[in-house]
Amino acid sequence: MNTDFSITRDLVQEIITLIGSDLVFTDLHIEQDAQLMIKTPRGWQPVGDERVTAEDMLPVLESIDKDWATKLPDGAIDRPFVLTQCRLRCNAYRTTGGQKVVISIRRLPLDPIALDKTGLPAYVKTMLEATKGVIVVTGSTGSGKTTTLASMLDYINATRTAHIVTIEQPVEYQLKRRKSIISQKEVPIDTPSFSAGLRETMRQNPDIIMVGEIRDLETAETVLHAGESGHLVLATMHTNSAVNAIGKLLSFFPPRQQEQRAAALANSLIGVICQGLVPTEDGSAFVLASELLFNNNQQIASFVADPGKLHLLADFMKRRQDNMSRSLNEDLAHLVGRKIIHPRDAMRVAYNRIELHELISNAR
Repeated sequence: MNTDFSITRDLVQEIITLIGSDLVFTDLHIEQDAQLMIKTPRGWQPVGDERVTAEDMLPVLESIDKDWATKLPDGAIDRPFVLTQCRLRCNAYRTTGGQKVVISIRRLPLDPIALDKTGLPAYVKTMLEATKGVIVVTGSTGSGKTTTLASMLDYINATRTAHIVTIEQPVEYQLKRRKSIISQKEVPIDTPSFSAGLRETMRQNPDIIMVGEIRDLETAETVLHAGESGHLVLATMHTNSAVNAIGKLLSFFPPRQQEQRAAALANSLIGVICQGLVPTEDGSAFVLASELLFNNNQQIASFVADPGKLHLLADFMKRRQDNMSRSLNEDLAHLVGRKIIHPRDAMRVAYNRIELHELISNAR
C-alpha cells in the first residue's frame, strides 16, 4: 500500500523560534521561492537551505491580516505585533509584477532601551531637560533612530510630569505611563498623516511631541511652530550628517520663506543627533556611532540662521568648542582606536572617508 505522508512546513513556529533565539539580528526577510534570511551585524545571512513556498507563507500572511489577499494588490500591508519577548514590525508586499510575495519583519525590544545603554554619551540628557525647542535625530534607514527616540521619551517619562504625544507609522514601542501621560497615534489608523496628526496634536495640550518623520512642508512648518510656541519636539529625518539634516529641513520651504524659517530654526533648535549602527570587530553585535551638534546658549544660531554659513558647522564640531558637539568621524576613530569596531566597517558608515582615514592613520 502506498501512503503519501506530506509534511507541511510550520513557518509561523519557525519565525517565533528564530525571534526568541539568542541569534543577533535586526530583521527577517521571507521571500517566496527563496531561503529565509536574517540581517546580522555582518549583513544578510541565510537560515537553513530550504526555500519558502507560497503555501508556507499563507499562515504567516493570515496572521498579519486576514484580508491580505484582498488588500495586497492595492499596496503593502504594515502591521505591528507584540510577542512575549519582543515587538515585531511586519510589512508584506508584492514583487516581480505581482508574481511573488515578500514579508519583511523587524525585531525590536519589548521595552525601550535605557538611555545610558544606547551608546550615546550621558550628557545627551541635557537636551531633554529643555521645555521647548526642536531635537532632530537623523540617519539612514535601519540606523536605530526609532530606538533612540523611544529611549529619550522613556527617560523623559521617568523624570518629568508631562503629556507626551507621539505620531508614528507604525507605533513600534508601546510606552507605559510612569510620571508622564502618554498618547501614541499611529498613521493612518489614529490620524491620516504626520502633518494632520501634528496639527491635531497642537490642540490636545501636549508638552512633548514626537514626530516619526519630517517628510513634507506642512510637517516641517508645524514642527518649527511647535518648537517656538513652548513645546519640546523630537523628530526624525533621513540624512547622513547633522549639517545635512538642518539643510534638508530648511529645503522643505519655498526659497522666499527660507530666510525667515532659518531664523526660526536657529532660535528653537536644541540639537541634532546623527547616528549609524556598526558591527563590532568580531561581528557579534552592533555598536552605535553618533555625530552630535548642540545649540547650547545659541552657540550655532548664527550659522543656522544663514544657510550660506551651514558648512561652518562642520568646523564647529571638530573644534569641540562646547565640549559636547562632535563629528561622526571623531566617534568612529575613537571606536576603532579602542578596537571595538574594524576600520573597514567604520569607513562604510562615514560620509567623509578621506578625513576618517587620516584620523585613523594618525592615531596609530
